[in-house]
Amino acid sequence: METSLITYSLTERGRQYRGKERRFNLRALAACINGPECQERIRNRDMLGYYGHWPRIKFGMNPAEGGLVAGKPSLVEPALVTTHLQARDDGTVEHRAEFLATDSGAVAAKLYSSRAGGFSSAIDPGRPEFFGFDYVLEPNYSTNRGYSLDDVHGLSPDDIEAAIYGEQLQGMMRLLDSAHGERERALETIDHLRAENEQLLSLLASKGAADAAVLDAVPILPLAVSRDAAQRLQRDTEIFRTAVLPSFVLPETEEPPEAPRLYGRLLSRFTR
Repeated sequence: METSLITYSLTERGRQYRGKERRFNLRALAACINGPECQERIRNRDMLGYYGHWPRIKFGMNPAEGGLVAGKPSLVEPALVTTHLQARDDGTVEHRAEFLATDSGAVAAKLYSSRAGGFSSAIDPGRPEFFGFDYVLEPNYSTNRGYSLDDVHGLSPDDIEAAIYGEQLQGMMRLLDSAHGERERALETIDHLRAENEQLLSLLASKGAADAAVLDAVPILPLAVSRDAAQRLQRDTEIFRTAVLPSFVLPETEEPPEAPRLYGRLLSRFTR
């Protein structure tokens, strides 16, 4: 979710009793913000912000991925990225932020949608150098919120419901636009694949290959096997494994005592 264009002044905090007055060199800070180094970070989506200032307090003004705590790595999760930033010599600053799809980004986005909290800048005034915006519950510049605290005053319940419905409708339209974009990209991919397929068919035809040889023209069906046939095969296998096969009995090598006499009588009868 991206915020609308937020404009606030470094000369007007919008507070009387809380916070701390700032005395920036407005001209030098504007030159830093509008300078090539800062704007390059904006273009590359490198100006990240966090939920609260504690990551910068703990790991420095540019905490990057985190640091070591008691000798162990501690990761820092960004909540937002600044997508637009400009400043004028009179102290006017305008910026736009996009909440990231992280846990801390979701918390900050819900607070922003609920009109609670606001943006707080991280600046080194001595150099000067601008490090980005974080989302905090009580920004020092109360005007740096992206919404007016008086937006809901004087509105009827129906007006409030209509405003909520309008925001939800805008969110749905963004989702539909995203889905439409995905569909268009899918159709482009299909057209590209169809063109490649036609080129392959032409190449195969030029080499004398049949159209039926193209795999994507042949439906690949799952192999169907009869359950009865499979069961019969399994049953026959088990029968074969457990079957008792016939065995051969070798004749005895020693002849019984009467065998020579019987053999002699038979031989004499056939030789008479």
